[in-house]
Amino acid sequence: MRGSAVDQGSPKLPDSGAALQWSPRAAAVQKNRKANRESTIDVDVVMRDQVLASLKPIKEQQRALELFLKDEGLRIDAYAGTGKTTTLQLLAASSPKRALYLAFNRSIASAAQGRFPARVVCATSHSIAFRGVKRAFAYPEWKLTGSLSPNLIIEAFRMPEAISFANGLTLPRLSYTAVLLASVKRFLQSSDEQPGIRHIPRQGALTGLSDDGFGQFAAQCLTHVTAVWSGMCRKNDGLPLGHDGYLKLWALSKPHAQTDYVMVDEAQDLNPVLLNVLKGLDCPIVYVGDPYQQIYEWRGAVNAMEAVSTRHRVLLSQSFRFGPEIAAAATIVLRRLGARSPLRAWPDVVSHVGRVRPDVILARSNAGVMGNVLQCLERNMRCAVLGGTRELKRLLLDVQRIKQGAAASVPELVGFGTWKDVMAFSQQPEGDYLRSLVSLVQEHGEDRMLSALDRCEDQEEAAGILCSTAHRAKGREWNYVRLDSDFESGFLRAARVPAYNEDHARSSFEAEARLLYMAMTRARLAVHLPRDIQKRFGLRNTTAEILGASRAEEIQVRPGEQNDSHHQSREVVSPYHSPRAADSKEMAALKRIFR
Repeated sequence: MRGSAVDQGSPKLPDSGAALQWSPRAAAVQKNRKANRESTIDVDVVMRDQVLASLKPIKEQQRALELFLKDEGLRIDAYAGTGKTTTLQLLAASSPKRALYLAFNRSIASAAQGRFPARVVCATSHSIAFRGVKRAFAYPEWKLTGSLSPNLIIEAFRMPEAISFANGLTLPRLSYTAVLLASVKRFLQSSDEQPGIRHIPRQGALTGLSDDGFGQFAAQCLTHVTAVWSGMCRKNDGLPLGHDGYLKLWALSKPHAQTDYVMVDEAQDLNPVLLNVLKGLDCPIVYVGDPYQQIYEWRGAVNAMEAVSTRHRVLLSQSFRFGPEIAAAATIVLRRLGARSPLRAWPDVVSHVGRVRPDVILARSNAGVMGNVLQCLERNMRCAVLGGTRELKRLLLDVQRIKQGAAASVPELVGFGTWKDVMAFSQQPEGDYLRSLVSLVQEHGEDRMLSALDRCEDQEEAAGILCSTAHRAKGREWNYVRLDSDFESGFLRAARVPAYNEDHARSSFEAEARLLYMAMTRARLAVHLPRDIQKRFGLRNTTAEILGASRAEEIQVRPGEQNDSHHQSREVVSPYHSPRAADSKEMAALKRIFR
């Protein structure tokens, strides 16, 4: 990078990098712990008996219990709606041993704590890492919880307005810092000890570079990514670690757990950094997840269910969410993904594949969500965007910036100099992911779409219908679900992969099929599938009726009515950890697990 002051030295861990290892316990502390455990044993025995009596495990869950009690590690493949957490609750209630239940986010961990015996600590990996890194390295709080932003990088390295590269490429500094941030994130979520070329993303206008041209760019970019990581590690440097940063430091210290076993929920979405930590623990691990719901490869996750090695394995195929029609349709998709066993329906539920008045419309892309929001508002329906409108607004604001000659920072638009460039690139095979966005902007204009997003409800409860990407909907369920037609675009893109790259073509198809399977199994009573998707997989509607009494018909914006819900302020809380002056109950419990 020319014209910028960047330290290209190799990053180093803080001097106390070994402080996250286990240290010997004093005999008195061990004695007190033993006494505390004995004082709760009666309560746990009662809870165990109640849980075992109330759950009435089916045959698959009973088999999982038998294998779990061997204490040799266990992989539980659990299809959609098969009661993963309930099965883990059954396992925990059957054993008097201490355990750590590792959840994907804080809300899941908090909800799980009330369902497990007191001897099971429910936590996220980030909450564990936060406590360990803060104590070991004495970082100030802002260093751990702050967000690494483009402006912080620009200020730290005194970047010029534009950065030129050896291959002739020139990028505005805001676009380049977006690439640096994406590269750092990929490194933080990997199992690698140092940043590498493979962490540099080929996104936005960079997808138009030749392989040699991108290779030259990535080699230069790597020196700057290394410098950013070095600054993040330095205690007095102005670049914060952030949540993924302190998790990476904790993982690099190779922590050990003082617990009898670990249960990992949603294990299919483990990224390599966490997977590596778990592989290093010297206690049995119970991995539970659905390998066919792994949908986060674009942000560094691997299909961890295929990467783990356990002595025992069991399948949960009995869904308690939907009936035979949805199960049969989902099984067809699963078969295309290589699954041998069918997804079995809950016989007491009547469900259908057909037209619906939806509770939620799921789209594959942000552009699809935006299109659905516009349609709902045009029909005077009160709608909300699952997860909020911030991400959509950021995309549209970057469209504005490009039209004004400024740089964009969202991955889809990084590196484009003008809106004309975006439009031209969207017509090329590698740029077809931009076509929906370009069409919406050309038809409606970004200003109108931003205004529409301001009219969306802040709270789901106030809306008659929800609009969301499929990724945002993971872990949720509704009675009536409609899938947007943009799901077909992903399969069309996968089909255009050159024939000589057979492995990439197959992996692209499988990624799209996993997303489809996850989305269609959000429905309890009926799912509306796009016609092209039905044709592609040989699926048919099971009823000619239009099902569902959507709240969208009941909750509409009446003419002249003011919708002020979007002006209400809401507290923003980290999904990982919110530090308090004193340890929470969760933090206190973790002292029994990690040091």
